[in-house]
Amino acid sequence: MKKINAVVFSRFRNNDHFQFMTDFKALVSRTTPEALNIENLNTEFNEAFTSLNNVFKVDEGSVLTAAIGGADEDRDRFWSALSMRIRATLMGPVEEEVEAAGVLQRVFDLYGNVRQLSLPEESAALSNLVEDLEQEDNAALCNIVGITHWVAALKEQNALVQSYMQERRLENAQKTSGSVKAAREVIDPVYEKIVSRINALVELDMATPEITEFVVLLNKQIKEFEELLAMRQGHRNSDEDRPIPPTPQ
Repeated sequence: MKKINAVVFSRFRNNDHFQFMTDFKALVSRTTPEALNIENLNTEFNEAFTSLNNVFKVDEGSVLTAAIGGADEDRDRFWSALSMRIRATLMGPVEEEVEAAGVLQRVFDLYGNVRQLSLPEESAALSNLVEDLEQEDNAALCNIVGITHWVAALKEQNALVQSYMQERRLENAQKTSGSVKAAREVIDPVYEKIVSRINALVELDMATPEITEFVVLLNKQIKEFEELLAMRQGHRNSDEDRPIPPTPQ
C-alpha cells in the first residue's frame, strides 16, 4: 500500500500552509485520532495549530469580520435546510425518495454538526461534504430528493466565506509574518511525526481500512497543493520570460 507523500513546507506561503494544516486537521477529525492511532500526537498537533491559528486572527474591528459572520450564518442556513429536507423526506410516502434520503443522510452523518466547528474546520468539512454530494451517484439522489439547487447554493456560500477569510488573512499578513514563522516551526515537526507514525503502520502491514482511506485522501490533498505551487511557479516563469515593453517616448 502507498504511504503518505512527502511535503516540502518551505515552498508554501503562509496562507497556503495555514490552509493545508486546517484541511489536515479536519481530515484527522473526520477519521478520528483513535482510528489513526495518534491520540497523543494529535493533542500536540492541536496545541500547535491553536498557536498558528491565533497569529492569523485579525483585529475584531476588521470590516471583513462582519462580512465573514454574515456569510457564515447564510451557509449555516443552507446546511440546516439540506439536513432538515433529508430528514423530512425519510418520513415521506414515496419509497424512491425515502431510499435516496437514507443514503444522503449517511453522507451527512460522516461530518456531524459542522456548525459546531471553527470557521476553517467548517469550511474544509463543507467543501468535502459538497464534493461527496456532487459525486455522480449522490448527485442523482439529490435530484430525487429535490435539493440539487441547495447543494449548489451551499457550495457558493462556502466559497464566499473562504474568500472573505483569505482576504482577512492577507490583511493581517504583514503584521503576523514573524509570529507565523515561529508557529510554523512548531507545528511542522508535529505533522511530520504524525506522518511517520502512520507510514510506519503502513510499512508494517498494520494499516486499517480507516488508515488506508486517510492516506488516500491526504495524498489527494497534497497533490492539489503541489499543483497549486506548480501553477504559481509556471505563472512566475511566464512573467519573467515575457518581453519588457518599450518605454513610451
